[in-house]
Amino acid sequence: MPETERQTTCRFFVIADWRAGVGAAVLILGAMLTATPGWAQDSNYSSRNPNRTNPTVILESEMSNIRTSNAQLGARIQTAMEKLDEVARLTSEDEKEVQVDNLFFNLRDEVYGVLNKLDLNSDFADALNRAKEGTIVLKSWYERQPPDYPNREQSIAQLERAIQEYDIVDERLNQSRTLAQEKLSTIMRQHRVILQEMKIGKVLEAIDAARSVVEGLNDITTAMTIVEEKTEKSLQNSVPISN
Repeated sequence: MPETERQTTCRFFVIADWRAGVGAAVLILGAMLTATPGWAQDSNYSSRNPNRTNPTVILESEMSNIRTSNAQLGARIQTAMEKLDEVARLTSEDEKEVQVDNLFFNLRDEVYGVLNKLDLNSDFADALNRAKEGTIVLKSWYERQPPDYPNREQSIAQLERAIQEYDIVDERLNQSRTLAQEKLSTIMRQHRVILQEMKIGKVLEAIDAARSVVEGLNDITTAMTIVEEKTEKSLQNSVPISN
């Protein structure tokens, strides 16, 4: 049976309403998918960390990254020293220059990587600040409890020690960063000097100078180890005494 004009008009509006509803739903869904949650906007690393609600757990995780970076630098130092021993035995002067040149570029990249971990805006520095803030809040909570609250005074004292330890970690972190920056400057400066010495025939002197630069990087690993140890101590004191 052919449609009347009224039936055709009604069907048109039903379809139009349905399409409009679908379009609105798509827009809403898109907005939900693209919206950034508040906690993700609050931190540049929290979206990558499943334990974002626990500052001390985050700090432990970031500390493991510092430890890994430190171990990698230590391994790079050992490899570089072995490489210099090999270079000293090479007969081709050109090959010696190439090997030393590559060695310095690799060391530079490794120290750059360390600096990224120690940066003021690094994930570790952010986690450290958040852990300290969380400890301050927890200490404040205990201070508001009645005097007879179980382990109140002991917990306050322990949390205060943790806050002080966090300050020490921050200081050591700054020292490590400054030291790494100085070592990076030394690498870049000595890189040019050592290659120039090799070009004018002072190969043995150049290799000895390169060894000195490489050995100096151990100062960074020592400083980072202290950061690790102080962080571990802070985390231990961040846990109040159980009732």
